[in-house]
Amino acid sequence: MPENKLKKFFSSRTVLFLLLLAFVWLSLVLVKAFYKKRQLDQEIGSLKAEIEKMDKKGQELNQLLGYFSSESYLEKEAKDKLNLKKEGESVVMVQGPADEAVGENNNSGASVAAAISAPVVENNLVKWWNFFFKR
Repeated sequence: MPENKLKKFFSSRTVLFLLLLAFVWLSLVLVKAFYKKRQLDQEIGSLKAEIEKMDKKGQELNQLLGYFSSESYLEKEAKDKLNLKKEGESVVMVQGPADEAVGENNNSGASVAAAISAPVVENNLVKWWNFFFKR
């Protein structure tokens, strides 16, 4: 008899409906959990890629720091920016063609200073004409 009651209990429509609802609810919970896990895995992957990129950038910055701290860089900067030289070195100044032209016109110092301080202003029409026809 107890088997018959049990069979009758599980074959009733309300119990089957409740079991179906429980199955659907559990399925939705599992799908939601899998979806959330997948999102977290993707976020973890993107964060790992960002960490690798930042590590690479940090290594590059450490290399730059090492270069900027090196003796050769400090010597180069002292020579370029502070015009310093080592003992026993001789400095040679080489003038370019623009410097020679200014040096030749040194007789009239006021006119050279005026020419340098007041640049010639051309209008746009003259600039376009020169661009297309005077190469």
